[in-house]
Amino acid sequence: MDAVFSNLYQRIVGWEQGARNVPVTPRMSRREIREELAPLDFSRPYDLADLVDRVANLLEKGAVHPNHPRYFGLFNPGVRRAGIVADALVALYNPQMGGWWHAPAACEIEAHTLAHLARKIGLDPSASFATFTTGGSEANLTGVLCGLAHVFPGYAKGGVAASGNAPVFYGSDQAHDSFVKIARSTGLGEKAFRRVRSDARQRLDVDDLRAAIARDRAEGKSPFLVVATVGTTSTGAIDPVADIASLCKDEGLWLHADAAWGGIALLSEAARAHVADLALADSITWDAHKTFPVPMGAGMFFARTRAPSEAIFSVHTAYVPDAEPGTIDLYQQTIQWSRRFIGLKIFLTLAELGNAGMAKLVDHQMRMGVHLREALAGAGFRLTNDSPLPIACFAHEGRLPPAEIARRVAAEGHAWLSEVRLGNGAHWLRACITHHDTGPEDIRQLVAAVQNITSV
Repeated sequence: MDAVFSNLYQRIVGWEQGARNVPVTPRMSRREIREELAPLDFSRPYDLADLVDRVANLLEKGAVHPNHPRYFGLFNPGVRRAGIVADALVALYNPQMGGWWHAPAACEIEAHTLAHLARKIGLDPSASFATFTTGGSEANLTGVLCGLAHVFPGYAKGGVAASGNAPVFYGSDQAHDSFVKIARSTGLGEKAFRRVRSDARQRLDVDDLRAAIARDRAEGKSPFLVVATVGTTSTGAIDPVADIASLCKDEGLWLHADAAWGGIALLSEAARAHVADLALADSITWDAHKTFPVPMGAGMFFARTRAPSEAIFSVHTAYVPDAEPGTIDLYQQTIQWSRRFIGLKIFLTLAELGNAGMAKLVDHQMRMGVHLREALAGAGFRLTNDSPLPIACFAHEGRLPPAEIARRVAAEGHAWLSEVRLGNGAHWLRACITHHDTGPEDIRQLVAAVQNITSV
């Protein structure tokens, strides 16, 4: 075997088997990383096989590892072989996904996969629109743009100036901060994103939303969209989607559901009841790379109808062939033009595992979430959230602040968790079951690590 691919193969197999046995957190300082990079100054060519080893060593020793079962942090699950193979095949054949005619097999694989997942949500694939995105931020931006185009028919050509008096949209004080960036980058301005109060369970307060809409209308502003969060990043809270949908219908507003992580429950028959109301939304964000065991860079966007995205993104060019009848050219429906084959990793993972195999992974995560909460309560920690999703927020009434506890746990390298800071001044520790192989012994070690630090 060629030395380059031999080295790469050994790294892949070794990492699959050995990720559990290395520290979760970086073992190299910034100075050490820069010293390793300094000789590679591009002044001469280097052997590629040697470069594979050099870079692999840097990545193994210089990063936090979501592939570790004791990573209890952000929504980055461990990666299975199907996802690695998929990304290698994509790099090998390098299909250009902007136009169907350019990569028909790749486009049909994605459409086939998205139709399956649309049915999981409760959408009709023949009437709805779906696409893979770079991540949740792109999907959320697409949702807001669709809401603008739907509520203000003149927006696509006339912009904000053709959208009534000061368009505004709403999300809870726990909604993702990507909407702040979206408000700024769309020209609406940060103040156009209205933060609505959340209740004691960190869910959007519908009465406060109703009052905010009425207040804005009375002041001459133009409400157009509400964001319902299904699985908040901080605590896993699920907004009351049905009540929000009813209000949006009464008010003529677009409902965008941000289920970037909460969409995980759609993959389990036992858990899907918690997110069944997603089918009521006009558009939905769901990140595959937060819920499937696949590499980063696999968001998804779903919409009940294709018309708004077509109004925003459809263009006519002098150098791209016309679309094939009965097909969709993605550059005419999305913000991306040249586009990587994102969906193959999801297709291969689903095809390898099947529905039952994928559900088994998610059901295991859900059980470990319950086990985590029980273990924390048994160790004397106060649980501070009640999400049905596998995430636990908890507090310790000692002298050390949560940020310091999380830092010390990370410094030991045996586990990784985070702190969470809510708008009401509450600071808690946060642990999420992200890896599909996390087991009771991993949870025991996490709880023991936090106990050892807080008992000092």
